[in-house]
Amino acid sequence: MSNPYTGSVASALRKCQLLLSAAAEGEVAAVPPSHPAALVHAATLEGALLQLWRAYRAFLAEQAHQLSLGAEPESATALLKLAAASHKASAEVGELVSLAENPDSWFRELEQAWRALWRFAAQQGGARASGSVSGPGAVQNLIPSTQLAEAPAGPLSVERLEGWHRKLSELVARQRAQGQEW
Repeated sequence: MSNPYTGSVASALRKCQLLLSAAAEGEVAAVPPSHPAALVHAATLEGALLQLWRAYRAFLAEQAHQLSLGAEPESATALLKLAAASHKASAEVGELVSLAENPDSWFRELEQAWRALWRFAAQQGGARASGSVSGPGAVQNLIPSTQLAEAPAGPLSVERLEGWHRKLSELVARQRAQGQEW
């Protein structure tokens, strides 16, 4: 029985690779962030990050399908819980969980970058710290909260994304090879 998620993983990884190639060709130097070329470059990098995250999530679903769990987990921890509930074990799932839990892993950097895309200025202390959040139902918070356990993701770059792409591709290839041995 073929795995319906295998193609999704390959497709997302290939799209990421194409976006990174385009970003490398169109890399801009010394232009203001509001310049159209800089905006196109930033959008291309964010698109590459989206495709990397899609590949990761599709790979989690691929692993769940391999274990016949009947679900598309959102995280490695959720995949582990589903496997444990079904009384199934997998070294591949253990590796994914270990990677997600290790604060120094490349995956944690990828995850932080992904989450940073979903934080807006008000959530990062920008508008909220100055008290400019207004409107019906807006909460005025004079003391902005910051989660100290989560370091800032840092700017996206072609090099960082290429590294994550390479490492995720290697992880997928290695785990698929291990799965075929059994």
